Amino acid sequence: MRISLTLLFLVVLQLSAENSYAQRMRIAISMSNVSVEQVLNKIEETSDYVFLYNDETIQKSRIVSVRSKSGKITDILDDIFKGTDISYTVIDKQIILSKSNKVNQNAKAIQIKGTVKDALGEPLIGVSVLVKGTSNGTVTDLDGKFSLNVSVGDILEFSYVGYAAQSVTVKNANPLDIVLSEDAQALDEVVVTALGIKREAKALTYNVQEIKAAGITKVKDANFVNSLSGKIAGVTINQSSSGTGGSSRVVMRGTKSLFGENNALYVLDGIPMQGLRTKQSDNFYESVEVADGDGISNINPEDIESMSVLTGASAAALYGNRGANGVILITTKKGAIGKPRISYSNSTSFSRPFVTPEFQNTYGRKEGEFKSWGDKLEKPSTYNPLDFFQTGFNTMNSIAVSTGTETNQTHISFGAVNSEGIIDNNKYNRYNFTFRNSWDIVKNVLSMDMGLFYIKQNNQNSNGQGMYYNPLVPIYLFPPSDDINKYAVYERYDADRNFKTQYWPYGNQGLGMQNPYWIINRNMFNTDRDRYIMSLSMKWNITNWLNIIGRARIDNAYTDFERKLYASTDGLFSKSQGNYMNQEDKNTSTYLDFLVNVDKKFGENYHLLVNLGGSFYDEKYKSDTFEGNLVGVPNFFHPSNISSTESNYNKSELHTQTQSIYGKAEIGYRNFLYADVTGRIDWFSTLVGTSKEYVCYPSAGLSVILSEILPLPERIISFWKIRGSYAQVGNPPSAYLPYATVALENGNATSANFTPASHLKPEMTKAFEFGMDLRLFQNKLNIAATYYNSNTYNQLFKYELPPSTGYAFAYENAGKVNNWGIELSVGFNQDLGPVQWNSNLIYSMNRNEIKELLPEYVTDRTTGMTVKSPTEFSVATADSYRMILKEGGSMSDIYATKLKQDLHGNILITNGGVSAEENTFIKVGSAAPKYNLGFRNSFSWKGLELDFLIDARVGGEVISATQALMDQFGVSQQTADARDNKGVVVNKGKLDAEQYYGTVASGKTGLLAHYVYSATNVRLREMSLSYMLPSKWFGEKLNISLSLTGHNLLMFYNKAPFDPELTANTGTYYQGFDYFMPPSLRSFGFGVKVNF
Repeated sequence: MRISLTLLFLVVLQLSAENSYAQRMRIAISMSNVSVEQVLNKIEETSDYVFLYNDETIQKSRIVSVRSKSGKITDILDDIFKGTDISYTVIDKQIILSKSNKVNQNAKAIQIKGTVKDALGEPLIGVSVLVKGTSNGTVTDLDGKFSLNVSVGDILEFSYVGYAAQSVTVKNANPLDIVLSEDAQALDEVVVTALGIKREAKALTYNVQEIKAAGITKVKDANFVNSLSGKIAGVTINQSSSGTGGSSRVVMRGTKSLFGENNALYVLDGIPMQGLRTKQSDNFYESVEVADGDGISNINPEDIESMSVLTGASAAALYGNRGANGVILITTKKGAIGKPRISYSNSTSFSRPFVTPEFQNTYGRKEGEFKSWGDKLEKPSTYNPLDFFQTGFNTMNSIAVSTGTETNQTHISFGAVNSEGIIDNNKYNRYNFTFRNSWDIVKNVLSMDMGLFYIKQNNQNSNGQGMYYNPLVPIYLFPPSDDINKYAVYERYDADRNFKTQYWPYGNQGLGMQNPYWIINRNMFNTDRDRYIMSLSMKWNITNWLNIIGRARIDNAYTDFERKLYASTDGLFSKSQGNYMNQEDKNTSTYLDFLVNVDKKFGENYHLLVNLGGSFYDEKYKSDTFEGNLVGVPNFFHPSNISSTESNYNKSELHTQTQSIYGKAEIGYRNFLYADVTGRIDWFSTLVGTSKEYVCYPSAGLSVILSEILPLPERIISFWKIRGSYAQVGNPPSAYLPYATVALENGNATSANFTPASHLKPEMTKAFEFGMDLRLFQNKLNIAATYYNSNTYNQLFKYELPPSTGYAFAYENAGKVNNWGIELSVGFNQDLGPVQWNSNLIYSMNRNEIKELLPEYVTDRTTGMTVKSPTEFSVATADSYRMILKEGGSMSDIYATKLKQDLHGNILITNGGVSAEENTFIKVGSAAPKYNLGFRNSFSWKGLELDFLIDARVGGEVISATQALMDQFGVSQQTADARDNKGVVVNKGKLDAEQYYGTVASGKTGLLAHYVYSATNVRLREMSLSYMLPSKWFGEKLNISLSLTGHNLLMFYNKAPFDPELTANTGTYYQGFDYFMPPSLRSFGFGVKVNF
């Protein structure tokens, strides 16, 4: 077995190394004219030992013969290394081979002691400590401590699997404090793949990227997914504008489904999670009422051990339809063997607006008007809309206890997130409790792992964007000549009504506008969620090459939403006494699976891995909504205060089920050639009623490690692998489409208005990828590159039928969407004297194209009616904004209306003014970036660590209706500049600013073709500076790390009046559209981590 010296040891669970020279193999050994490497491999196959050595030290190809009837390992090693300078050291179940050097007899002999920890201050168990060039060595104990007799001048080599090796010269007997850094590019690193199966990275036929916990906890976000931005190739992440705890849009390798889900799947400890994504904003009038969130945003990041990101179809093929859009695999922390360990972490940050529009303060309003098109003020106004924002804060606390024996380990944690947004009265609180226990019921035979997650959260007055209930509309449009402080007292006593009512003399301005302070205090939106996740897994090791795993999980989430609109809220939303709404949602899911695993070697050359299993996934959703105007007592928010004529009641339910069988087979040949095939069959409840109720998903892959078979210079090329794979994955159709359904609303039954679609098929994506992994200069430079191409067929279209059929719509499978792109990751690590430097650059490029929509004519299967198909589909509408799907276009194309122009593109001027071209939408760009870049660096020196991340999104366009409305109301800086310049420059001439902006920015959104901005932006996304206090200050009983952090510190380049990466909709569409979105945040903070 070939293992580099830089990855010397697997985790050693025993307290100390013991002599085991008498250990025998299971059988006698007799081999003639074979290489040393073959003998070592044979010993590993027939014993519990592994060999650790440097390829440059051992002459592996030397031919030897062995005949040992006793099977005693030491005799065999003495025989094959007789006459050489190779010696061996046995430490536990590991045999270290090294060259024998004579120790300097004149050197002073001393005993050296020390401790080895990771970058977070956690002690590392089982680290190899070896005097270079000798067999003198030891391993660290349960507390990471070691003791070794050495000589002054000796070089100690510290090595541990998954960590970069480190060498230290012994100068005196002072204790050593060693900190090992993670080596993400270890040749034999093990990564978690589909279904929680652990595999050697070198054997994979597809691209898998792994990120450790430190990558998401150095600069924390309540939704840890946002912390992945700029760190993973092939992934585009958009943060919700709804604030702390909101959902994230995570798209891998481009959007594929025209009308289905395009967000990635999350898998927690090998089991898929519920999506739980709340309804997203699909108009410009109002944000969603139930607070934005999804299934992953409420997980405590401190509970996460590591993550694997499967961006491609091949990597996710074993998840079938749920993995069609890529998968993020999350592995949570387990208990550790040894004394109880208590860890505490705190992260506190303070936030202010990051990117905001530019406002004017030199022109006031006309008498009796709200718009600021009056005369220039004698002196600039002191009104600044940004003063409305407070300094937000976010505090995350977590405490965990980890303990265990060799057979039973427990991890318990409690986490709290307490946050206030930059808009007053916007609050978010979340509490996480986690319990995990691992138990070897019968050591090395039967084991159990159980987990419990409980999450409780409350969200008050979160707002993504929109016209209604949004305080930023009146704040941004407020005339600078007036005094906003007059309206801070937002309610005044009404003698006629005998209670306080809203004070806002300006009316709603046709925009549903209200007093901004009334909105944040008297239009109350509260969402409470409780979630329970309980899981259990059992593993039975039948033999040393065969085991069976069974897993189960119950995931229940309960959401209670209340909306209270107080009396005197604008009549557009409520009658005079007030309005009350209550919505209760219940999501439940049950998951069961089993997996049979075979890991068997055949002879010297072949290694077979087989996984066979099946799963059952059942998901239910129930929602009850009650809404109505108060009729009796003002501001008494209770159903008893609402009459039946003033109320609405809606109840909805959804029940889906998927039953699956799947399997994977992989064969490895002589550690350089690996091939795998997978297959999965899903039976969907949504396909019941169709001709085929199941779907098959195959995949195949091949990888070749060229560095194992080609005579390459090892000092230059450490590792070189090429890989390729092909897969099919897909999405089932929506529920209840194959047969006629009846809807009940307010006691009335209504038949479905579409024809039963029993002919439907699931959407299918066929994808292939080719790539390579290259590591140069003894792993200092690491390159991973992947090209992929996918086509998604059988898109689910909904088209109109003529009224004569008795139906309004019908469904049909058709269409084709293509995505192709490149993923590139380059890592570099180098010691700059005593400073350790690690750098990583990622590049992602994706091209999306709609190749086909519906055919020219389509025939409904139920009525036989043939109709001409639409040539385009509008999938997002907001007045003058559209996202339209057309053949040859992309799924991110944005369309908007414009001013009238002549044939040469000049704006038409009639009677000294301009005019709108009604109902004509032109393509103005695409919301998708052309490519993404991320550049991450880390510098470590004696416990001090500096990290920073610069990333860029290049290309794409966005639209700002906020800027348009600010222009219409005369409060933007560009309207003041135009007035100062005596007009707006149009066709090399000047037009009156009020007339021009009154047209180009008219209506509720303006003519948005004139408010298009480049989405290119470059920023310093993250920076952290941390220091690990010397543990000797605390008697080696305590580890304390202090840190300073920053997020969105600098924007190097951005032309848009808002942050182009924000989105009010984390679904597929309504992208690149800003309608008074809260600004993104710049935050500064500090952190403390304590380990007892």
